[in-house]
Amino acid sequence: MHVPSLDHLAAAVAAKPSSVSDVVRALHAHALAGAESFSELLCLGTLQGVETLPYQVETVRRVLKVLRGRALLADEVGLGKTVEAIMTLREYQLRSMVRRALILVPPSLVDQWVGELEAKAGIVARHTNDRQLRLDPDQFWRGEGVVVASLALARSPRHAPAVQGESWDIVIVDEAHRAKAPGSASFRLVDGLKSRFLLLLTATPIETDLEELYQIVTLLRPGQFASPAAFRSEFVDRNDPTSPKNRDRLRTLLGEVMIRNTRAQSGLKLPPRYVSTVLVEPAAPEGSLYEQTLALFRAHAGDGRARLLAATLLLEAGSSPRAVAASVARMLDSHEGPLRDELRTLAGAASAATATRKTETLIEIVAGHRDKVLVFSRYRATLDEIRESFAARRLPTAMLHGGLGAEAKRDALAAFAGGTRVLLSTDVGAEGLNLQFCHLLVNFDLPWNPMLIEQRIGRLHRFGQKSEVQVYNLCGRRTVEERILAVLSDRLHLFELVVGEMDMVLGDLADERDLEERIFSIYERSACEAEVDAAWGALASELAAARGQYNRVKALDEALFGEDFSL
Repeated sequence: MHVPSLDHLAAAVAAKPSSVSDVVRALHAHALAGAESFSELLCLGTLQGVETLPYQVETVRRVLKVLRGRALLADEVGLGKTVEAIMTLREYQLRSMVRRALILVPPSLVDQWVGELEAKAGIVARHTNDRQLRLDPDQFWRGEGVVVASLALARSPRHAPAVQGESWDIVIVDEAHRAKAPGSASFRLVDGLKSRFLLLLTATPIETDLEELYQIVTLLRPGQFASPAAFRSEFVDRNDPTSPKNRDRLRTLLGEVMIRNTRAQSGLKLPPRYVSTVLVEPAAPEGSLYEQTLALFRAHAGDGRARLLAATLLLEAGSSPRAVAASVARMLDSHEGPLRDELRTLAGAASAATATRKTETLIEIVAGHRDKVLVFSRYRATLDEIRESFAARRLPTAMLHGGLGAEAKRDALAAFAGGTRVLLSTDVGAEGLNLQFCHLLVNFDLPWNPMLIEQRIGRLHRFGQKSEVQVYNLCGRRTVEERILAVLSDRLHLFELVVGEMDMVLGDLADERDLEERIFSIYERSACEAEVDAAWGALASELAAARGQYNRVKALDEALFGEDFSL
């Protein structure tokens, strides 16, 4: 379609006397003519902190111009399907072609999607973790804007009718392989949605056999493969249901709905990363504080508000006594009765734990390297303690946390990029940062959700990194964190997977609860250490099975698709 330039329109309007309405009509005609030309992507100038790569830009153009907004984005893990989907959504918004968007994701990814939409594209979404859903469930699904919803919640009998009763301009389904089983609640939900545009995101379109491809493509374009029987007859080899017949014909039909970028094609080859566990023997007061905090959690496991409070303190006890002391000081002002007495006792234990062995270990690591070091902690109080210890040894540091303004953050980053060797950062402080000039990271404490650890590593181990990345995970002996690392790092080596693969492995767990919540449940349900050991063993076996399943699925998809569907 030929789109007239604004200069051409201006000349046409100026050729004769024109009213304001004439000008408005001319500009409106220009907008309509160019709305679906997509000769240039408007979204590129609006994104923030996004390294848009050529294959991603071409993917979005193909989705918009050729596939008409209905596409299966099947890039290999870690190549940025989320970025491609956000770019597509933003492009449609800027052209006034999308006002209502629904993004369906696994429960554990709701907050991550909400954060990325706002950070990368300035899109503020309402979401199913918000109290608005509980206050007025029906109204939640109505109105304009972007909704990020847990697929598990949206497909439930309580919400599915409301979700399917609305008309959406675009629907985006992340980890779409979870919705391809015919007859499943997820398949029925997506199949019943009313939407002009539909993006299905998955690195593994096929997990067991070719017929799964029929189901997922049918969600996008019913009739693309005629009928299930016709698909089996034309493409499925009875002797090997994972190997297609008529590959050229299959490639042609898939090319009308599917894009799959690969690492080899995109040129994204990252240097390796190496992850080491450093076990630290806590000083006696530190060990005592940890044991008391764990006992407090177990004592209040059945009491909603008190359990949340104790869970927070247990996570902080894995970080530093200073973090526990800071929280307890705040909690004492808002609690009465026996719980207040327990908190007062814990405050005394925290104040007695003045020496922190992990800080000493961190200083030894920094002293043993000449490179820049990024140090992560979940808690600002912990970072304050580390900074004081470094200052006492005349080791300068820069610090990032969520409480800093934009200018202070820029100053800290400039110092780290310059002569300051050590950057201390909370997870919030480092959101959206690209620090490829650094290749040494220390996790001073460990979130129990491994995806948060993966996000930390991703600040360094990302496109543009030239050096091998070394990661040290510090944890105290006889802590929950030691158990976590024994399974995730030492046994399964999950932190050494390619960026994005850990999420695929965790997504294969039968239990859809967040892994952090599952770990808490081990300690609230186990009456003795033997039961704790058994529960951890069961979780480790489940994780090992999930990794094995992912490896098999990955091999199958690579064998079937190879480079055939890359741009």
